[in-house]
This record gives sequence, structure tokens and C-alpha cells, in this order.
Amino acid sequence: MAFPEGRRSPDGRLMDFKGGLFSMAVKAKVPIVPLSIANTHAVMPGIGFLPVQSGKGKLRVYVHEPIEVDGKNEDEMVELVREALLRELPLDQHPLVGLEGELAVNDGDDDE
Repeated sequence: MAFPEGRRSPDGRLMDFKGGLFSMAVKAKVPIVPLSIANTHAVMPGIGFLPVQSGKGKLRVYVHEPIEVDGKNEDEMVELVREALLRELPLDQHPLVGLEGELAVNDGDDDE
């Protein structure tokens, strides 16, 4: 199992993906099976070390169909996995969208 964001989201929203996971999958010619894990931030916030409440009845895991890498590049895999994850995540976990329609994701970097 690997998490394409590379770290936990500070606000529970899906963040930009790092390329390593997709590069490995394309080079190894293995499919990616996306897992949408909903409401984890409500049970264990990104700033916490331990859960703040029980996950019973709150957490939901959805196992998507495998996405084959044959004939696809890393960028295409990123988009296919992102689309799959977003289909099963609640709207409060979707990235924020800016005025120009581009993703405005809080990546936690203060350098911008």
C-alpha cells in the first residue's frame, strides 16, 4: 500500500500527488488499485498522533477496480487515480478550486 500524496493532509482534503508511486507502477507494469478512505480526518486529524474519536460508523473504505498501466504514461495514471478517488470521497475532502478553475490545494508549504 502506498499513499500518493506522500504525507497526511492537514485539513482532510485530497492533496497533490507525488510522482514516485506512478513512476514505479509504469516501470514495473503493474496496475494500481485505488482505495478511497473517507472521513479519516474526522477520526484522526492530520495534526494528531492518536485518534480523537471512534471510527465506527464514520470511516468508509472503497476499493476501486484496478487501473492498468499498459499504454499509459505517469501523468495519465495520476489523473485516472485522482478521478477514481474523488468519485468516492465526500465533497469536504475534495481539493478546493480557485477562481480560474485550477486546484488550489493547501500543501502545507509556506514558501509560496
